[in-house]
Amino acid sequence: MISQEAIQKILGIESKVSLSADEMVKEMAVTFFPEKGTGIDENVIAFSKKLENSFKNLNIIIIPYESALEKVRLRRRISRIFRIIINNVRYVFIRIFRIKGEFYYINLRSLRRVIRSKRLKRNISVIVLGELHEDKLPMQFISSFKSNSVIHILPFPSNIKKESPFEEHFDTAMSLFAYHMANIVLAVDDSKWMVYNFNASHPIYDLNDNKFEEHILKALVPKIVAPISPHKFSDFNISKERFMIGDPIISALVVDLTQGALLFEKTKLFPSGKKIDDLPFRDNFHKYIGKLHLDNRSGMSFGFISKQLPVAISQILTLEETQSKYGAFLSKNKDYFKDSEGNIHIMFDLPEKGTVSLQVPDVWVLSLRSGSDKTHFKPEKDLLLLGLSSKGEMWMKFPVGTRIHDDYKPSFDTKVILAHAVGNAIIASIINYIDPKSEFVTKLVSSGISISHWHGYFREDLVPSNYLMYGFKNLHVACSSPQSAVYALGGKLDSFEKLLKDKKTYYGDIHVEPHHGVNISFPSLTTLAEYLIQNPEASKLGNIYLKE
Repeated sequence: MISQEAIQKILGIESKVSLSADEMVKEMAVTFFPEKGTGIDENVIAFSKKLENSFKNLNIIIIPYESALEKVRLRRRISRIFRIIINNVRYVFIRIFRIKGEFYYINLRSLRRVIRSKRLKRNISVIVLGELHEDKLPMQFISSFKSNSVIHILPFPSNIKKESPFEEHFDTAMSLFAYHMANIVLAVDDSKWMVYNFNASHPIYDLNDNKFEEHILKALVPKIVAPISPHKFSDFNISKERFMIGDPIISALVVDLTQGALLFEKTKLFPSGKKIDDLPFRDNFHKYIGKLHLDNRSGMSFGFISKQLPVAISQILTLEETQSKYGAFLSKNKDYFKDSEGNIHIMFDLPEKGTVSLQVPDVWVLSLRSGSDKTHFKPEKDLLLLGLSSKGEMWMKFPVGTRIHDDYKPSFDTKVILAHAVGNAIIASIINYIDPKSEFVTKLVSSGISISHWHGYFREDLVPSNYLMYGFKNLHVACSSPQSAVYALGGKLDSFEKLLKDKKTYYGDIHVEPHHGVNISFPSLTTLAEYLIQNPEASKLGNIYLKE
């Protein structure tokens, strides 16, 4: 419906975002760690050779390990030492004064790891075989959590079968990540292999299905090129104004969220999260690194619930009206423009209406802080407002009276949540131009709608009536990656455009994220939970209903 460039402008994503496997391959470079760990069997060795040959056939750059390293400036090494000393001072301070806080004492042995003179260059991922000694784990030598992925090839876990439930995969994967300090684990035996990453996905492939390179291209490459990348406070404009839980509009949303959350507990779609302290890290230094990797979060939980606030509909302008009002800002080569105040407008074609434009609406979403208990949250301490302005800027508001602490972080899926919210607002503006009495428009304008996500999929014959499903063919990118947000908004608008051409009514949609889960915009969280309770086979955690 609109170009990728326009989508990125709306979402405030400035850097290049690769959406195809061919584009991603060009960005990828790997090296193989020279030291081999213990527990390596012939299956691990054979798989590593097969993987290396596939990388070569796909024209992925393979760099010798020594060439993949760079010298670390003395200033940077001193800075790392200083941060750890500060960490240790904080640790001692909170222990003495019994202050709430999560810091880990880093010993001298671990400090020596920090001052090493060489580290892996940015944008190079490292392949590791077997179980290494804790002092030699590559995660300790990378330059960037965002651009250096560590991929461990390990024997297939003995407890995992093809029929193993999501929870067992989840527990196994998180334990492997912590113990081996890995971003991705490739588990192999003599007949199959599996990919674990932070999406809690667990695709299992047949080694002899003659599709090995295809699986590498679609299931592994995207997870490396588009890794997990949680948003930091610095990515937001923090509003000085706080919101009140008792505000009439907010309180109605809170009621739906709390009641819906309690109902969702019965669906079992939101598993208990994992805390850093509960994972099998081999020492405090690894816990320290793990927490840094999660942007100082104390752990991870999976899925989200949120409620989009009522929106103000944007006016649709014809091409003639657009040229008359904004002619000076238009470009022949672009389907978007910014007005004198920096607001983004998009231009597109409507059936029987021709080319039209609208100003991208401001949107706000009431969401939970990362790591909170999804089904038993406390409104006064767990809620926050996330916003996306018509200028492509992210905003955040906190509740009145809430003390903001180190663990008060937005969801990993923040950009996806906002992508769905702005997509809903754009669609409502278009429908309002065609049919002002639309049920979708009335609901969004009067009381908002819910946006939720869990790590499972819908059974095709039990999808809520008249709901669109899209995204099956998208690459398997990590949550929080910019790709996931672009897929969300672009796919939503493209699906809506097809529906318009078919002259069908829009009620909402389900965005499928392969090897991650689903996002669904629904009239309310309560009615969605009731639907799932009444139809217990409609959706389940894990890959059982995923169409490859």
